[in-house]
Amino acid sequence: MKKIIFIMALCLVTTPALLSQRSGGGRSTGGGGGSQGQSQGQNQGQGQVGQTQSGQTAIDRARQRQQQRDRLRTQATDQQRQQYQTMEQSMDRVRTQARDMASASGGAGTQAQQRDQLRSQTQAMQQENERVMKSLNSDQSTAVQQRARSMQQIQDRINTRLQSMDRELAKPSPDSKRVAEQAQMVEREMAQYQTQYRAMGDDLSLRNAAAK
Repeated sequence: MKKIIFIMALCLVTTPALLSQRSGGGRSTGGGGGSQGQSQGQNQGQGQVGQTQSGQTAIDRARQRQQQRDRLRTQATDQQRQQYQTMEQSMDRVRTQARDMASASGGAGTQAQQRDQLRSQTQAMQQENERVMKSLNSDQSTAVQQRARSMQQIQDRINTRLQSMDRELAKPSPDSKRVAEQAQMVEREMAQYQTQYRAMGDDLSLRNAAAK
């Protein structure tokens, strides 16, 4: 009988403690879940804000570019457009001469004559380009500064090709195939040059609508 009373008393003492521990554990778990949910919500919110800011930045840049185009369009003059067209024709002549030289058959004498014509046309093109660049005002020059630098680099490579032709044709027995290869490279460089130049014309509104 005493044992039964002792067991009942022990149950009465330990049961409330066990219930308290279980209840506390449940609250802790629930609290952790709430904290995790708040963290995920904050991350999602920050991501949405970042996307919105990025989209707004792209819109602002596009608006600035359009404003710049509009401003440059009003600054372009008829004289500049005429000089631009003259330069276009000069580039076409250089490229055609280089292409013809690369595909033509003939001896060193013929290639030397073609080389002289190519150099003459290239020099004329450079002079036309200088006229166009000198006609630009400060805003126009700033807008196409990077393209002008790229064009100068291409022009330097063309001059290097012409110098290679000179060295080959100066040999007692020139390699006509090697000269033709250099001419072909000049034609390829000119294609890149034209691409940059026409893009510059678009930037400055110098190209005729029909040419586009």
